[in-house]
Amino acid sequence: MGFYGSEPARVERVGEDALKVQWDDGHDSIYPWELLRRSCPCAVCSAEARGDASTSDSHREGAAGPGASKRARPVEVKPVGRYAMTIRWDDGHSTGIFSYDYLRSLCPCEACRPNQMTEG
Repeated sequence: MGFYGSEPARVERVGEDALKVQWDDGHDSIYPWELLRRSCPCAVCSAEARGDASTSDSHREGAAGPGASKRARPVEVKPVGRYAMTIRWDDGHSTGIFSYDYLRSLCPCEACRPNQMTEG
């Protein structure tokens, strides 16, 4: 169990534009694919978000970080052990591992936004 004390009870696509996670504490989160793509936690995308010039050009072509395509769509979403999930995108990017704590911290709903501002 993570910091938020919950794990996904159910994960499903919402049409073509989002991922819905029903957490085992009863909270529902809907994540637009664009948000998840922009928030990729892999090492290269994290460096790109910080403005690190050493980001490889080959990775940037299939960029997952701030410069990622708004049209990137998931090909596959699958669990990583009991603590995270990974998303394989249609442009080939697949190295980001979204821990459940991180994923929960990205929840864009009105109830979660105040927590995002105080935790960062």
